Amino acid sequence: MEFETLEEWAQRHGRNLKAVRALAARPDFPAPKRPRPRSGSGTPWQEYDSAELDDWLDRWDAARRPEEVTVPDGTDLDEYRALGAIADLIGRARKTVSQYREHFDAHASYEDRGKRRFYRTGDIIDLLNARLGYGRALDPERDRRRHATSED
Repeated sequence: MEFETLEEWAQRHGRNLKAVRALAARPDFPAPKRPRPRSGSGTPWQEYDSAELDDWLDRWDAARRPEEVTVPDGTDLDEYRALGAIADLIGRARKTVSQYREHFDAHASYEDRGKRRFYRTGDIIDLLNARLGYGRALDPERDRRRHATSED
């Protein structure tokens, strides 16, 4: 059995420490297993069972994953469409799709046709289905939300 503090666990999973501390207040969050003494004075850090935390996180993430995007049968996934047309095709609000435009530009095949950009439908569907879910940034380095540091 391996043990780690919440800070170590948050760092290992690329999570914000303040968000992890908020999750730890939930009644279903695993309880600490033992204290880790500090050098000098101060309250000892609490250590948690790493496997128990990982199992809890898997269940938490699974419950918050975005709904899988599907297309109607017979849809040509190789066809190039504007993002609005793809949103209409999958029955979602256009902003739900267009908010990821920068990510799509970096990871999907597209063609510029005058002032409009058309994306390969299958690429957009795959990228939408690869979203991480509630509270997870596609690129944590560019996440606009406040970042916690170890001093928080």
